[in-house]
Amino acid sequence: MLIHTRSVAHKVFEVWRSPGRFTKNPDLTVLPSGRYMLIYSDTDAHWSLKNQVLTILASDDGGKTWFKFREIDRADLTQGEERLVTPRLSLLNDGRLAAIIDHNDDTHFHEDQPPGNWIYWSSDQGGTWTKQTENGIMGFEPDRILDLPDGSLACATHLMRGDQQEYAQILYTSEDGGQTWQERATQAYDGYYRYCEGGVIVMNGGKRLACIIRENHSGGNPSFVVFSDDHGHTWSKPQMCPFAFHRPYGKQLADGRIFVTGRHVNGGLGCYGWVGDLEAEAGTHVIGGPRRKYKAELTPDALVIHNQIEHEARYTMLPAESPLSTLLFEAEVRVEASRPEATVAFLSLSAIGEVLEIAPDGVYLWRGRNRTMAKVDMTQFHTLTLDFKRGWLQVKVDGETKIHKRVFRDVVGGVIDFHGGNIQKRTQFGQLGDSGRSYWRRVRYAIQNPTLDDYQWEWSAASGEWPDQYQRDRLIQIHPNHPEQQPNPDHGYSSWIQRDDGVIFFVDYTNCGDVPNSSHLVGVFIDPEDLA
Repeated sequence: MLIHTRSVAHKVFEVWRSPGRFTKNPDLTVLPSGRYMLIYSDTDAHWSLKNQVLTILASDDGGKTWFKFREIDRADLTQGEERLVTPRLSLLNDGRLAAIIDHNDDTHFHEDQPPGNWIYWSSDQGGTWTKQTENGIMGFEPDRILDLPDGSLACATHLMRGDQQEYAQILYTSEDGGQTWQERATQAYDGYYRYCEGGVIVMNGGKRLACIIRENHSGGNPSFVVFSDDHGHTWSKPQMCPFAFHRPYGKQLADGRIFVTGRHVNGGLGCYGWVGDLEAEAGTHVIGGPRRKYKAELTPDALVIHNQIEHEARYTMLPAESPLSTLLFEAEVRVEASRPEATVAFLSLSAIGEVLEIAPDGVYLWRGRNRTMAKVDMTQFHTLTLDFKRGWLQVKVDGETKIHKRVFRDVVGGVIDFHGGNIQKRTQFGQLGDSGRSYWRRVRYAIQNPTLDDYQWEWSAASGEWPDQYQRDRLIQIHPNHPEQQPNPDHGYSSWIQRDDGVIFFVDYTNCGDVPNSSHLVGVFIDPEDLA
């Protein structure tokens, strides 16, 4: 596993296991008595096909040990009932507990479909619950219900807008204590980015709201953040975050910094955290690092990657908007291998699905089922360039075009799941193959997009920094998961609370080490010095 310079993975302990079941999507709150309360959906699989139990756990020793407190509701798909998916739990200012959970995504994802978010209310610290099935909150994967400074309640969800057939992040509010809800604002929507799973943060004593949003194309896209200074009626233009998390969960710490946790999708697998000044760093994009273990060293002359079996030293760039973008991807590099034709390294452009393979005897580009080769002594440093403009891809060696390729505008690229295994669908450079070495002196990347902002990035080994230096310095690995976990690594819908002494109690689900269709809950006590 990839371990960044900061990690608390050694502190992970098991919170709860439901034998043979999938413990899905936990969320935490603290009662006035000091009791910790946790909600999760107890299911037969990640995407349940049989039944679900909306379950409450409780802890009276600060999260060290847990016991089953209540079952709030059950759903049985075999009896025609709708699937319970992702719960959230809140303690409101008036003392009530509010649990919200969405239903089957397929029947509630679109703005023309009916609402599917049910709310359960408790006025006796979770002893009894009243179910509210009609409320008007559209969409799915809701955020927790929270009190806004203007006295209203708020809940963020996402749904598909029909005009562009893409997700929009929406804020719903209630002026009558949660009995009825109305759409207050669209928080983020542009028809391109797939905004979803936004989490609202009340900042600076209520003077400002932030909403940190998952971008569901992944493939190198980061999370986004929007801000509101009028209690959520209007929101700023979405800005990139210096992290890429699914289901980002954030709150403001006692010292004023924002702490965000979530499923890391642009580097090492597992749940990671970021802490910092969100307002100051909004708009920052950073390069993604390797997702697996890797062997590499940074010398004054080059980043040296040693290819080995089950190693994967690849660095992920921001994807271009589309095949109508103009792209330049350039690297000064050389390779070594035991065979002249052995592929050692690569450059890829996700927007057009092209991969330039680098071997000691030259560079290779696929044309359908055939590889086109430009013979070059790549055991010596050369500058390789992928130059794409207006449907014409040129592969250049030291400025001279060696390979041409036409690219049609209807090429499909860019979209990928969070495992990130297909290099055609990510813009990357680094290791390809399990033997040999590559030496990278410098890399340059630039995008000119039709409608999105342009982008450029440069790196050189002479800087003394790794390509993913920001992630190495600033991201915190909370708990890992192996990329070969079957059927896939599954984790990252996290929650946490901060105690008066500054210690954070964190909880998440994970299938790390579990048999398929099962998972368990894990916890971590994160000390203030872990976030220094």
